[in-house]
Amino acid sequence: MSVVKTVRLESPFQHADEGQPTLSPDRIRCARETAGLSKVQLAESLGVTTRTIANYEEDGAPSSKGYALAEVLGVRPSFFSVLPDEPPIEDLSSEQVWFRSLRKSTVKQRKSAVGHGRNALLFFRWITDHFKLPEDDLPIEDGISATPVECAMVLRGDWGFGENPLPSLLSLAESHGIRVFSMPDVGREVDAFSFVFDNVPYIAVDMSKTPERRRFDIAHEIGHLVMHATSLTESERRLRDVEKEAHEFAANLLMPERRFKSVVPAHASLDQILSAKRYFGVAAMAVAYRAHALGRLTDWEYRSVCSALSARGYRSGEPKGIKPETSQVFEFIVRSNRDKGISTNTIAEETGLSSKELHGLSFGNLMAVTGGNNSVSVDGNEFARPQLKLHVNKRMTN
Repeated sequence: MSVVKTVRLESPFQHADEGQPTLSPDRIRCARETAGLSKVQLAESLGVTTRTIANYEEDGAPSSKGYALAEVLGVRPSFFSVLPDEPPIEDLSSEQVWFRSLRKSTVKQRKSAVGHGRNALLFFRWITDHFKLPEDDLPIEDGISATPVECAMVLRGDWGFGENPLPSLLSLAESHGIRVFSMPDVGREVDAFSFVFDNVPYIAVDMSKTPERRRFDIAHEIGHLVMHATSLTESERRLRDVEKEAHEFAANLLMPERRFKSVVPAHASLDQILSAKRYFGVAAMAVAYRAHALGRLTDWEYRSVCSALSARGYRSGEPKGIKPETSQVFEFIVRSNRDKGISTNTIAEETGLSSKELHGLSFGNLMAVTGGNNSVSVDGNEFARPQLKLHVNKRMTN
């Protein structure tokens, strides 16, 4: 009997697992921060030393570690392989982000929030590769020397609403080129935030809030984008109360003073406060605060109204509130992808993000419902829906 020897020929290609770093060190760090893990926690999950994780984040990791890293950090292995035309998401840092609730969130929570913002950059890059989104037309540079009231009124004029109540602020922001996304997991701690990346404005929304408070958060973040995003130095940030300025901007954007005074009389009753809440589509407590600030309620009346609203559940919620605003951008994308047979798994693989993350960033893929006259209803008031036109990039559909 003859014995046949099997000879294994060496591959002319270098093995990926020969210790050569092939996974992006920056992407490993970004994924770890988004997951809210320390280097020690990640090392324990992978069964390696903390020094190994440090090396991964300094020099990269072998490609054979991609699946293990992806499983622990909640991404796809493709997340760690950076393509030449992808945005440098690691350039987005906490210092570039305007947080709605800076004081009540920890450094770890803010890093995680920024991480979801980086993921949103990848998601929107995929979207803009396949669809044409509206161009940003925020008057950012015009807001440098203007007051919050002036900025709000200029923006209202630019958007063509004068002093009338605003329709869906989410759709309105999208129609003017702001990329709005929802925050997975960390929303309750950081509230909402905004930033400008590559000259494009972004707003992250906390879905755990009532629709009325989400409207105010979006208005607040638009204030940051208009007044602060590109014009303030670090020293100016410390000298100015930018959160107060953004709050004042939001109040005037949603409840312009002259129209507010025509709707809310002096010494307004509780019923009149609730009527104004429905008219402007804002929280009842926000109306009471605005009424007090504009002299429609005395100190005693304001305390009494707040007490009555609290007793009715308006401090923690909005009984009989407005319907949640939905995203026209993600509604269009979901419908278009369904028609073309593009699955969420396809987007996940091409972006490197998990299906869960894509779901969390896209408002849960909720569908907006409109009336036959293409209008939006806010507690019985019909408003024209802002016209948002998206077009499929034909070069991507062949």
